Amino acid sequence: MTRRAPLPDAFADGPFSVAAALDGGVPPGRLRCKDLVAPFHGVRTAREPADVAELAAAFAPRMRPGHVYIGVTAGRLWGLPITAVWQRSEPLVVGVPAGTTRTRARGVRSREFDATRLESGTLDGLPLLGPASTVMSLARETPHVDLVVLIDALVTPSERYRDLRLTRRPFTDLAALAAFAERCRGLHGASAFAAAVADARVGADSPQETRCRLAIVAAGLPEPVVQFEVWVDGVLRAEIDLAYPDWKIAIEYEGEHHLTDPVQWAKDIRRQELLESLGWIVIRVTKADLQRDARGLIERVRAALVRREIAA
Repeated sequence: MTRRAPLPDAFADGPFSVAAALDGGVPPGRLRCKDLVAPFHGVRTAREPADVAELAAAFAPRMRPGHVYIGVTAGRLWGLPITAVWQRSEPLVVGVPAGTTRTRARGVRSREFDATRLESGTLDGLPLLGPASTVMSLARETPHVDLVVLIDALVTPSERYRDLRLTRRPFTDLAALAAFAERCRGLHGASAFAAAVADARVGADSPQETRCRLAIVAAGLPEPVVQFEVWVDGVLRAEIDLAYPDWKIAIEYEGEHHLTDPVQWAKDIRRQELLESLGWIVIRVTKADLQRDARGLIERVRAALVRREIAA
């Protein structure tokens, strides 16, 4: 069996363009060997991309100057809480400055963007829109609730969004986002973005907390406070996901890790006991409560308000 010649160091790790390899002296036959994968025409890599970041890196050698990842691709690269799970069949979305030549490739969708108003940068060497500009590029194709979830992720100080790749927490504030929306007036999605900013709140710990809050408001119930702190004798004893402080009603979203982690489960029980000893009604919410237009959540919150003799 003939041994395959090793690739030069410049092409041994990560994806590379066929043109660059040929210019670097790699024989054409070596580029057809079965130890290399061709995720895109004119690109080679050592293995099939396993996630969106690897797929974006594989296409990067074919990107022209000024082209950047935008839309759902940029959102996934930033680790924003995109609702749909990534699939290998999902096209990469490449933004091209308005008036320039579009990229044409299988598995890639091109979109024009206004490079004078949407900020670009890099992440792990990949060109992409900045976080706020990325959400703006998603606004025209994202339902309102999902868009508010993305805005909440930009303004939260929480470290519990583990996938976020933002350079700081919070990344920005609502006033800056409102001003950005105003500067983008006339762009596709700018009005939807502004509406989402108006409904966003600082402090959410998870996308599901945002969905709970919006469902409660959409049902015509009073808006709860986000991440309310409970202090006892000068000591912080609890932070409540959503709360009606005046009526001592706490709404706590229980993600799956709350149910599967015994340590977290024990903490949740102790916190509930503490709050109830202080006179709070505690509503513990799961994914099931958010089904059917969050009917289960709304019924339980309304019942708690009635117990406090609040019209609901």
